[in-house]
Amino acid sequence: MNRREFMKTVSASGMVLVSPVALTGRAQAADLTPVGQYFVFAHLGGGWEPTTFCNPKGNEIRGNINPNARNAGSPVNRYPASSIRKAADIYAGSANISDEMSYAPYLGTFNQEDEDGNRDDGAANQGLTTQHIRQILSGTISGNTLTASSSTNWLEDAAAVENVQTNARAILEEKIDRVNIATAGILDDLVDRNLAINGDNTMNSNLFMYDAFVCLHADNLRVLNGVDNRTNSHSTGTTYADTGTMAMGYPDFSALYAAVQGADRPMAWMTDGGGNSQSAGLVASSGASSANIFNIVASPTDGDTDAIDSYLNTARNKRKALQKEKENLPLRRQFQDQLYLVREQGVEFSGAAAELDNPPAGSLAAEVKDDSNSGRRDHMRYAVAGFSSGMASSMQVGFGGFDTHGDHDNRHYFRIRDVLRDLHFLFRALEAYNIQDQTTIVVGSDFGRTPWYNDGNGKDHWAVTSYMLMGNHVNGGTQINATNALVEAKDIRVEGNELVPVDVASTRMTASHIHYALRKKAGISTHPFALEFPIEAEDIPIFG
Repeated sequence: MNRREFMKTVSASGMVLVSPVALTGRAQAADLTPVGQYFVFAHLGGGWEPTTFCNPKGNEIRGNINPNARNAGSPVNRYPASSIRKAADIYAGSANISDEMSYAPYLGTFNQEDEDGNRDDGAANQGLTTQHIRQILSGTISGNTLTASSSTNWLEDAAAVENVQTNARAILEEKIDRVNIATAGILDDLVDRNLAINGDNTMNSNLFMYDAFVCLHADNLRVLNGVDNRTNSHSTGTTYADTGTMAMGYPDFSALYAAVQGADRPMAWMTDGGGNSQSAGLVASSGASSANIFNIVASPTDGDTDAIDSYLNTARNKRKALQKEKENLPLRRQFQDQLYLVREQGVEFSGAAAELDNPPAGSLAAEVKDDSNSGRRDHMRYAVAGFSSGMASSMQVGFGGFDTHGDHDNRHYFRIRDVLRDLHFLFRALEAYNIQDQTTIVVGSDFGRTPWYNDGNGKDHWAVTSYMLMGNHVNGGTQINATNALVEAKDIRVEGNELVPVDVASTRMTASHIHYALRKKAGISTHPFALEFPIEAEDIPIFG
């Protein structure tokens, strides 16, 4: 198949290069000026469990907190409260980090039981302490091993800060795989009952990705604990998290924003199909699978594109399903009339493809390309390139595996770890294209998980959850802790630009509040598309 044939086929499929624009007369090229403000919505499919990371509670027995609590004999978590870490103690930067911001220890860095095999009551952390984490992050890298420092000094000068940040990046970017704790005195401090210590007195470096992420990104992060998603249903929760309403037929925020910014951009709304991924007919979805897509757009008459046939088949099937779904809607004709509108921008597209395929040696872009070792990372990298070139304005990305009804701890921690690792990758990609200060990231999920363990050591569905906000518009280094010890949602009161958790007030945070605030920050609240799909919620300072 040559490029001209490919262009005909791709226009029929609805994939990547088309836009829902009803044509009258001669098609005009799309305006591909970069929009200057970008949004990424990351959906954690299945219902994530925030107490495993950003809403830590500890292992107090629920019945000790409230004798009438459901599943009163279970703890919320397995780790002792004393092992919970303060973000301000681990962050290596100059920003102010709220004392309210804390996070859970990673599985394998804490003990779950005392010497008699009973639950540790939290009176003393028998695992790695904050000081131990600091010594690890202050260490020295040789080969694939980070050797912890024996010094108890922390961030004493600029060189020390740079070293800590370098080590944190090495952990998140998997440049190392071992941490040597034997020579720093750490091993002598530890009582090993549930710790993941290897036979050579090392620990796997990925056990410290929580710490490395907080070390580098706490200043960018705002956590909203206690968001009531008001459902235990996967389908309803996914819709609510991504649109801000439980009503049918609403577009995801990322799709709505892309439509407002120009549905005729060739990759306007980048989605990998994760989460809700519904556009309400406002914009075509795009999921570029190769940097060659940029070259094909640039030069539709040359070369061979047989390698993309499989993606076209998938796109055709999706388009047929979409046409059937839209059969009775006014926008049906728009989808039937989708055509390629942007051939005049060939030079820009070719340049974007060249930068993706062959970034300058030694550049951050080259590092990002080398580390783009999964379909999700490819999706992120191409979307960011689309932002920079004016081809795209928003991205939806999905993470799966969070529906941990059994063996929760052994399955859930590493899922969150993978999210943090890929968010770090996304930040690097944004930095490589110099748009990190123009991008807002929202992380949400269907709902939360029960603050107790079931008979299979799993956790079931729980309406109360947490959202993470990062990047542009976000008052980072802050955390709204609107849950009690049993992970029941508290109300919030607005005081100036702050959200203050209280036991009784008129407002409880919901996904509707988040989406109302998103639309406002994006400057699209009064656009006709937004008014066609209204969100009813109070205007509260979600972003701080």
